Amino acid sequence: MIEFIQTLGKGIVQGFRQFITNDLSSYVPLFILAAIIIIAVKVKSWLQNRR
Repeated sequence: MIEFIQTLGKGIVQGFRQFITNDLSSYVPLFILAAIIIIAVKVKSWLQNRR
């Protein structure tokens, strides 16, 4: 049972590392786009509140 838990933990860590090295770079443009949209919405609401 302990060996199973250790193996499971190693598998999770390996999968997480593989996601970071391989897949994360393809999500960076989406993160940037989401940040730009959020900032634009906040600025728009801030400008409407100042009027």
